[in-house]
Amino acid sequence: MITLNTDSILRKNIGLNGLSQKTLDRFFEKNKKAIGKVFKNKKKLGFNFLELPDNSALVRQINAFAKAQAKHKWENIVVLGIGGSSLGLIALQDSILGPLHNLKAKPRLFVVDNIDPAYTDELLKTIKAEKTLFIVISKSGGTTEPMIQYSVIRELLEKKKLKLSKHLVFVTDPKKGLLRPIAKKEGITAFEVPDKVGGRFSVLSAVGLLPAALVGIDISALLRGAKKMRESIKKNNSVCNPAFQLASIQYLLDKRKGKAMTVLMPYSNYLFRVGDWYRQLLAESIGKNLRSGPTPINALGTTDQHSQLQLYSQGPNNKFFIFMRLNAHKSDLKTADNLPKDIGFLSKKKFSTVMDAAYSGTMQSLTKNKRPNLTLTLSKVNEETIGELFMLFEFQVALLGEFYRVDAFNQPGVELSKVITKQILSEK
Repeated sequence: MITLNTDSILRKNIGLNGLSQKTLDRFFEKNKKAIGKVFKNKKKLGFNFLELPDNSALVRQINAFAKAQAKHKWENIVVLGIGGSSLGLIALQDSILGPLHNLKAKPRLFVVDNIDPAYTDELLKTIKAEKTLFIVISKSGGTTEPMIQYSVIRELLEKKKLKLSKHLVFVTDPKKGLLRPIAKKEGITAFEVPDKVGGRFSVLSAVGLLPAALVGIDISALLRGAKKMRESIKKNNSVCNPAFQLASIQYLLDKRKGKAMTVLMPYSNYLFRVGDWYRQLLAESIGKNLRSGPTPINALGTTDQHSQLQLYSQGPNNKFFIFMRLNAHKSDLKTADNLPKDIGFLSKKKFSTVMDAAYSGTMQSLTKNKRPNLTLTLSKVNEETIGELFMLFEFQVALLGEFYRVDAFNQPGVELSKVITKQILSEK
């Protein structure tokens, strides 16, 4: 379950940097049709991310594949992908399995989302190829980063005389692209990147679900949470609609109050990489012209209270803060009664109590300094709540596209960079 507290964006609490309830109410009445428009035009405009939670056939297919793979007792699942083909999965890995999963459980999950030559070389020298399943994710099969990694790994498998169809899986376009004919010729299992679902909206497709299932994440619960949030958004025809709240506050603070940056600050290491995924989702979807696109910034509580809070509290007042906190952590620790007297107030305290106090202190200090902020509270971190969170943020960004009047589902600036990169490499 996810709840929102928006008190600290209200004008009555933070003065002229905030929004009045009247402004929010008027904006809702003027723009509430945008919610229905997202649902109504999903097929026409490419909003198929809304249909992903309903794909029970894919869940059965992936779970059957994961069960069949269990006999190989893989030590490693290595995913080759970048951007939308990796960031959602990394967020899933850290939130559900935990940031230290690879130290304590198998199969380990490695998401190779960059082409740093030393890192890739070290990884391939560290793992055993014969104990590894490699997943190549590229809709076109022409994405530079995963394809050059695929080239090296294919050569490695062939040198070791390992069966390609056993050690390779593709996630690619249903019918076309460069990987589909290779899969057919080599007998390599290939899952589909659904049509009209951009990479940054694809975490709830085979892109995220396949590797997640292979490492034991309950993908049915993940989709159940996403569907729950989708239906909640659809039924809530009020200013308190969670996706509309987030989108309208972010939009109004940017356009009317000059808050051109959004800081996402979870008070949990398990949720920190959600910020990386959200950063791409927001930046690539809304940053389309000189008038649209809040800049997303990652932060981590309590870590960044000691690195960024000075700027946030007393620097330029051009930021909007979204805090994320948990009602219940996966486990907890408690301090002993052995601390110096001067900090005795920390004795016999749960870590979660101290962390929540730190969140409250940061939130209240920003509020007193007239910095607009709101808080998303998750009941706990599990597959269902993370599914809810993914859908909430995706729908929020779809609504922002309506408010800013931009296409939230293309990325022409990214495509130009790819064209120039390929031209440079072709000339070398």
